[in-house]
Amino acid sequence: MPGFVFARQLARDFNRPDYFNMLRSMSSTELDHWYEVYRERPLPSQVQQWQLAHIAAGTCGGKPSDFLPENRKPKSVQDQIAIWKSMA
Repeated sequence: MPGFVFARQLARDFNRPDYFNMLRSMSSTELDHWYEVYRERPLPSQVQQWQLAHIAAGTCGGKPSDFLPENRKPKSVQDQIAIWKSMA
């Protein structure tokens, strides 16, 4: 089952600023079908990121993956405290 990240991207592709209302208006089966469609073909925003990454890699050197945004996990409170203590 797709998550809210996919739902927000789908709403952006449909020019729907209210992804929650979009989800309410469709059945779970319809959402699953859209998820399958986008698994086979990436979302336009992801394709654009890859295109720009290839251009940047060709211009500046390196790999295209060097120029893609990273999906970082947020740091835990303990990790943040340890970082601040190490700076003191």
